Amino acid sequence: MRRITGLFVCLLLMMGVYAQTSGKGKITVSIVNGKQEAIENATVELLRTKDSSLVKIAISDKGGLTEFENISFGYYLLKSKVVNYAAGYSGVINLTAADPLIWVPALVLQPVAAELGNVTVNARKPFIQKLTDRIVVNVENSIVSAGSSAMDVLERSPGVNIDQNDVISLRGRSGVIIMIDGKPTAMTGADLANYLRSLPSATIERIDIITNPSAKYDAAGNSGIIDIRMKKDQRFGINGTFTAGYGQGVYPKANAGTTFNYRNKKINVFGNYNYAYRVGLNHLILDRNFYNNGVYNGGDLKDNYSKSPFGSHTTRVGMDYFPSRKTILGFVVNGNFNHYRRNSSNHSDVINPQKQTVSTFRSIATNNDHGNNVVGNINFKHTFDSTGKEITADADYGVYNSSSLSRNATNYYKLDGTPLQPNYILDGDQAGRLTFKTAKVDYVHPLGKSAKWEAGLKTSFVSSDNDAKFFDVSDGTPQNDVNKTNHFLYHENNNAGYINFSKEFKKFNIQLGLRGEQTNIETEQQIGNVRFDSSYFALFPSAFFNYKLKEDQTIGVSVSRRIDRPGYSQLNPFLFLIDVTTYATGRPGLLPQFTWSYEMSYTLKNLNFTLGYSHTTNAQNIAIGKFRDVFPNIPSEENVTVQIPINLESSDYYGLSISAPVRITKWWNMINNGNIFYNHFNGTLGTTQLNNGRPAVDVRTNNTFTFKKGWIAELNANFNSGGQYGFMVLDPQWGLAAGVQKSILKNKGTLRFNITDIFWTNLPQAVITYDNYIEKWHAYRETRVANLTFSYRFGNNKVQAARRRATASEEERQRAQ
Repeated sequence: MRRITGLFVCLLLMMGVYAQTSGKGKITVSIVNGKQEAIENATVELLRTKDSSLVKIAISDKGGLTEFENISFGYYLLKSKVVNYAAGYSGVINLTAADPLIWVPALVLQPVAAELGNVTVNARKPFIQKLTDRIVVNVENSIVSAGSSAMDVLERSPGVNIDQNDVISLRGRSGVIIMIDGKPTAMTGADLANYLRSLPSATIERIDIITNPSAKYDAAGNSGIIDIRMKKDQRFGINGTFTAGYGQGVYPKANAGTTFNYRNKKINVFGNYNYAYRVGLNHLILDRNFYNNGVYNGGDLKDNYSKSPFGSHTTRVGMDYFPSRKTILGFVVNGNFNHYRRNSSNHSDVINPQKQTVSTFRSIATNNDHGNNVVGNINFKHTFDSTGKEITADADYGVYNSSSLSRNATNYYKLDGTPLQPNYILDGDQAGRLTFKTAKVDYVHPLGKSAKWEAGLKTSFVSSDNDAKFFDVSDGTPQNDVNKTNHFLYHENNNAGYINFSKEFKKFNIQLGLRGEQTNIETEQQIGNVRFDSSYFALFPSAFFNYKLKEDQTIGVSVSRRIDRPGYSQLNPFLFLIDVTTYATGRPGLLPQFTWSYEMSYTLKNLNFTLGYSHTTNAQNIAIGKFRDVFPNIPSEENVTVQIPINLESSDYYGLSISAPVRITKWWNMINNGNIFYNHFNGTLGTTQLNNGRPAVDVRTNNTFTFKKGWIAELNANFNSGGQYGFMVLDPQWGLAAGVQKSILKNKGTLRFNITDIFWTNLPQAVITYDNYIEKWHAYRETRVANLTFSYRFGNNKVQAARRRATASEEERQRAQ
């Protein structure tokens, strides 16, 4: 304090003389990380606020200090950036004769992008950023993303694809872990898709796409991690946001939400509430063809039109308490309450071996589903000293309840319209409950200023209880369908530990890690008393190396081993009716898949090139076809197909990713991203041998146009050439989106209007091929939507960093259904 006081007095004495004699001023700032540690060699840019033009660049010293001398009086803005940290911005600086020596509050750089409160920055963060270890999609800065859902934004993200079953893949590989604020969601399949569609984009700050995580992360996710980071207010005092929007595609969409935050030096209370209503469309056309020893044996043409109203309430509330400057205690409670309805009509033409239509059937399928999910977390963090030595701990308890009432009614007709056979009506009453308890602790121990050890432990217990009752009500009296009614119990215990070592040298840095996970599984199918037990232990090493060739050139190499455990629903052997000729089921004996991933990257200024290769054993895939010879519990009727998860022998991925930002003019900024990859699959299913692959290209460009008086426009385009995913080959698809934004109400309010997939061309279609079955399908979805949104920020404008909260229930929340 004495040093600071003395420095302050000296500045006061010098100020008047300096201003009168030079006509110029001086700006000083320190660059620190979230632990208030000085950051050396950070690039600091001095920008003019009126047009964000560059005035001067400086590099921070060992103490994190940067000085700009002989600066003409005026309005300025500071921007600081360094490898592995998101860029940080200061507030507006007014350098005048009355205030010529300004000490700007320290710029705190976070490993992830930080919100800027009400500071207006003309040099906006780009929609897509390529960092050293991840791709960042800045959703809050995207005009085109306004009024969309999390699912819509993911579909437009680099390297992300979503198939007809809502399975999310990354760079052509499935097995992605979806996280929300560092915590995997507790849903898979349709439940996860519905949740992401219910999550408004207005609540999302950014999406981190990590293709090769370190040993600190759960080993799950063979193709990587997609972490959706929600917005948080980071300012002292009482503040928050309000957002509302309306969208119109074939059917309407609406959302509204608010966030609040109260922060002082001792506590931080925060929360949010969001409501979303969306009517979804899935118009699926199927052409199914059956063969016997290569000879066509009949098939059917299906036209399935599904309209799905969906309402969702999501809420989050928590508090941090700061008993001292070194200790934080906190809790967070997340709730998600969904109501999903489905009304589907299906018309099918039955084709004989002579390729003639011989009969038809029509089905009406309805669902009335509810999902109520609550997860509580308590967390602790203690920093021992200024070197960065710290310990963190988390404990989670979550309960996921689901219920589903369904009806599937089918009428059979001759070609003249008269009944062919009695109608079939199946009612379903399904209930599920999943609970998980997880705890983890992490410790960081620095070794001097340039090295550190990290270690951690985690344990989790998961229990799932699924009770499905089905009744044949064709004759008006409910009769228990013993072939479909079942009760399935699942118990899993997973114990893990890891250790990481990292060190920074003058020209390069390294990180070495090892994680071990031990898993115990017990399943019980009560109907028939079928049990399955499994236990296994596996090690997951990782290594990262980066070398600075020159100041603006860096190469990097990384390798890691990953695991992708089956989702809980994939292990459930229930036989679910989709329509009278299509079933879906799970497999208790489905094995986890293991992946070795290798990457090599080269960065030249803003350009980044990444070569990747991965090899997966026990590769998981979805099989669709007649597999009674392989799976004897499926229906034996003619021309009945089943969807079932399987393990292929292996799969290989080869890829090249390119990120190329280009500044065309001072008002036109372009971000280009491309992925060129080749997937090869090897395995056997029944009599079908798979040893094939296909190259694919995914290209996306984002263009931002900054005009005067608060106007900003955006134009995005994407093209995907298709590719092979197991037994399925996708056709090419492309899309174009545009939007405009205007700041109003003294920059506290924002209006955004956009249209996604303007020409309605970003629609999937594919061919699935087996020896005895070929299926062609294409789907029409709500990809073209016009959105109008309004957001308003209120409260204190002082920027203050807030910590991120990543809880213990990571992989468990992702795999749950």
